Amino acid sequence: MKNNFIIFIILLQYLILSSCNENKDKNKSLPVVDIEANINNMKIINLSQFTDDIRYIPLENVENPPLFGISEIDVSGDLILISDRHNCLLYDLHGNFIAKIGNRGKGPKEYQFITNIGLETGKNRKIFIQSMHDLLEYNIDGSFVKKYSKSLFLNENHSLEVWHLLNDSLIFGYIPNTTGRIEYKAMIINKQGVIKKKIKNYDVFKSEHAAHNFITDFAHIYKFNGSLWFKEYVNDTLYVMDKYYELFPKYVFNLGKLKISNSDRLKFPIADILWSHKTPFEIFQTEDYLLLKFLFGNQFPAKRLTPKPSPFPGQDVIWLNTNYILGIYSKHSKELVLCKPSNTDNPLFTSGLYNDIDCGPRFFPTGMVNDSTLFMWVKADELKNHVASDDFKNSVPKYPEKKKELEKLADSLSVFDNPVLMFVTFKGK
Repeated sequence: MKNNFIIFIILLQYLILSSCNENKDKNKSLPVVDIEANINNMKIINLSQFTDDIRYIPLENVENPPLFGISEIDVSGDLILISDRHNCLLYDLHGNFIAKIGNRGKGPKEYQFITNIGLETGKNRKIFIQSMHDLLEYNIDGSFVKKYSKSLFLNENHSLEVWHLLNDSLIFGYIPNTTGRIEYKAMIINKQGVIKKKIKNYDVFKSEHAAHNFITDFAHIYKFNGSLWFKEYVNDTLYVMDKYYELFPKYVFNLGKLKISNSDRLKFPIADILWSHKTPFEIFQTEDYLLLKFLFGNQFPAKRLTPKPSPFPGQDVIWLNTNYILGIYSKHSKELVLCKPSNTDNPLFTSGLYNDIDCGPRFFPTGMVNDSTLFMWVKADELKNHVASDDFKNSVPKYPEKKKELEKLADSLSVFDNPVLMFVTFKGK
């Protein structure tokens, strides 16, 4: 019996050591995206290099006034769920209106201000809306199911600000490290707010005061290849969640001097810190590529040809159409290239993949439909202005017939119409 126990201990130690070595080997083999070395490696990259499959989906008008823009969107299966903070609307993949989800108000079945939305993928197809720290559940016909009061407020140090549905009963959410000493960086809870799993925060630092800002509050959570992927804004690692709800590193980003230091995280004004670091904060992916959204701020390398008046009285005129630049990282060649922006007054011709297919808007994804299809949204008036611009008229498309189709679509739109979704499906290699 004693010998059997000794053999068991030796075997257990061997398994532990093997597991540790295996994890070390995995970490050593992680692909490194060298951002510091390539932050100025900018080229015009044609969309036709990746696809010729573009679809424009006008969203049917049902509200008065219509959606001004899109603050939250979740595309799942054959449904599109959209919010502009004040309304939540459900559409099919052709842009046909299905239902208005709930109503704004202070009643027990209503939301005050929408900060996040989620659409289940299972048989029940429930819809979830976050209002403050409350979670409201609805059917896809818009009828109310239940309110989970303050279920996203776990305690005075932990509340879920960014979250994603894991399944029909669990939610994975990010916890902002507002003091530098928050114990957990993420948690898995059920709809009632009961904590099912805590994920430790090892990124701790000293801070004299607590603060909510873009740096502390933001993380990107999305689904790819059947799993959730997670990246905090200040973290240099992209994680994937396994079937046991454990996070494992998949990509490391070499930021070098661009990395935001602990001492800078809670400084004010926060814009000065953001502008000087150019850290990627949203990441999308396909089978072959990572698509990185960089915030360049006032260091954006392209300007308008003529200034635009500021919407705020007494402020300077605006010389930039956007602050964002798209980076394309090839999983095969391990190369990172940023899409070179253009000097133009046209905001849809400024940044992203150059649309040589139909000369439409340059493609800069804002979300994922599935593992190969990504999307962005465009205001109806901006799409009409784009088609009327010299940028569009003077561009030679790879498919002239598709350019004509886009012209017809723009002519059919009113400047007061809802936004148009642009779906792009990437081809695999």
